[in-house]
Amino acid sequence: MPGATFLCGDRVALRTIEDEDIELLQRARNDPALRRGLPFRYPQNRASVETFIEETIADDDNDRLSLLICVDGEPVGSVSLFNILPPASGTLAYWLLPDYRGDGYATESAGLIVDYAFKTLGLHRILAWTIDYNEASQSLLRRLDFSHEGTYREHVFRNGDFHDTEHYGLLVSEWSGYDNID
Repeated sequence: MPGATFLCGDRVALRTIEDEDIELLQRARNDPALRRGLPFRYPQNRASVETFIEETIADDDNDRLSLLICVDGEPVGSVSLFNILPPASGTLAYWLLPDYRGDGYATESAGLIVDYAFKTLGLHRILAWTIDYNEASQSLLRRLDFSHEGTYREHVFRNGDFHDTEHYGLLVSEWSGYDNID
């Protein structure tokens, strides 16, 4: 594994993103199946992914925590906490390669980073949002005890139509802890 392991769960390791991961990130950002549920709408070449890593992930301003999700040492997705505004809040984001969906890896990874956000960063609230048709992501958030807080009507444009986005939140007082994830 090229990056250093930052957090470990029962089946996943969350590690730092390194230059060796540029190809994986570029492939993921351009994959039509993945992009459908993510905010990436334009092609991402190697240079744009390198710039993202240098200016966003490697930046020392501490408003973002981006890690790769690894299963058996192989990177299979990413989990991030961004817009971190201690002690108030941060925003959760995650994705998995299609072959690794449905096995609970994203739930475990998101649970690890939420636990870290509350117990180590001292955040009070975690936010997340999904596009209305991304039922798997909404189910993940409910499994982690996030509450549906509202709908932004016709908020994003995908595949020729406007779609709502569903917004969720979790307060530290509602978090039962990583050890209680189903």
